[in-house]
Amino acid sequence: MRKVTVGVLNIVMPEPHNRERYVELFKKAHGTRRALTVRGKFAAILGGFGPKENGYYGGVVHKFFDLELTGKWLNLQARKPVDDAEREGVSVPEHLKPGLETFDFLFFPPKHRLFFVSRERGESFGPLDAARYFRALLNQPALREEFGEIEVTAEPDKDTLRKILAIPGLRRLDIQISPPNPDDFEDFEQDVKDRLKAQHARRMDVSLIASRGETLAPDNEIQALAEVAKSNGLVSGRGRDDEGNVVELSTKQHPLLETAEYDPDVEFPSTALYAVASDFLRSLVRRAARG
Repeated sequence: MRKVTVGVLNIVMPEPHNRERYVELFKKAHGTRRALTVRGKFAAILGGFGPKENGYYGGVVHKFFDLELTGKWLNLQARKPVDDAEREGVSVPEHLKPGLETFDFLFFPPKHRLFFVSRERGESFGPLDAARYFRALLNQPALREEFGEIEVTAEPDKDTLRKILAIPGLRRLDIQISPPNPDDFEDFEQDVKDRLKAQHARRMDVSLIASRGETLAPDNEIQALAEVAKSNGLVSGRGRDDEGNVVELSTKQHPLLETAEYDPDVEFPSTALYAVASDFLRSLVRRAARG
């Protein structure tokens, strides 16, 4: 059996949003054939998308080292820079790139969640890097003009919000919410979205700062806002533990990473992706029922 680590992104489109528009967005993003910077010298390109199978659309991201052929070169044997004479006759085509790492993903339009292989056999595509890449990919100028601004949030670890609200001596709580697609917590998410729309706001920021000598006690509404924000923005808290040490936690710092297995002799990484996706989507249903 081979282990893979899977991350989850929440991808939110402004109105009108529906399954068909999400799929069309990805198809057109794939059609741009754009390679975009992930971090530092690493870039990525969407290698494929679709077709639909079992409710999901599959795809692949190719990450590579964006080598600058015009930069300085080093001769490792001589341990000195390569001069112009040595470089004559050495030609690497611009369209060939080294350091290839390939990551499969599954996109589920009804809940606009993207499940991707984050780590396998030493190759890694971190959740924050993945969120940065897909945010840039889906917000290319032509796509943004047609579909509006696309918000991409890396889903946080399941216990992070609980840990933030349970910080001993919680002194500060910050909540940032972008307009959600009201699919997971229908009533409350719709209320939040309506409030933002009515006030022509693109984001809601709520900050609670404790009175001197007091500890914050977030009420039910604040906790509900934080529940929406963890998948549609950011929640962070600051306080002190029993020894007086500063404790700071953020949903951004602790993205969700789930481990799953598949048999490489008879299965593909998508098997592990399906398993994580199914569990995650069932958890959304349970959360909605509780809400």
